[in-house]
Amino acid sequence: MRRLFPIIPVFLFVFLSACGDGGTIPTEIVAAVVQSQTATMWTPTSTTTPDPDESKIVQWLNGMFAEADPLEQTVDANYKALDVSFVPGTGGVNSVLRIDVRCECALEYPCCAVSRIFVVTINAMKAQGEKIIGQIPGSVMEVQVSCYDHAEPIGMAVVNWAAVRRYLQGEIIGYQLGSHVRILTVP
Repeated sequence: MRRLFPIIPVFLFVFLSACGDGGTIPTEIVAAVVQSQTATMWTPTSTTTPDPDESKIVQWLNGMFAEADPLEQTVDANYKALDVSFVPGTGGVNSVLRIDVRCECALEYPCCAVSRIFVVTINAMKAQGEKIIGQIPGSVMEVQVSCYDHAEPIGMAVVNWAAVRRYLQGEIIGYQLGSHVRILTVP
């Protein structure tokens, strides 16, 4: 029945034309009516999010890591985003944002911890919040920060993307985001 509704104005137009004084309808008006009816019969199609630019996200994160406090870089550690990727889930759509981050201790004592790398990464993301949010497809459900001490994997921090997005937009505070984080260490 719904498919008939867009056609009714055309029939009404033809019927009313037949009742007129026999004059002709200008072709411009007929063309406009036909085009408007054609447009109403199109079914909307969803478009996918454009392919996100992972290299831009890496560049933004590394830019923020480079702006870290010189005291932190001298006494604590240096951080570098190695890679950003989107992992497909069921149906082949991107469902996980994975960020690989390397930590290099400035001094000889061990300082790289999954929780610290996660905090530094999320704060770097927050500084570039709207840019990063604009690169994340709507299908992403989870963020995984995969952490390395030099080249050695040490674990992963996992959190819901919706919570991260709300944190980046200032809708929730760090304490609220922290309650969503799971820390997984390498055995």
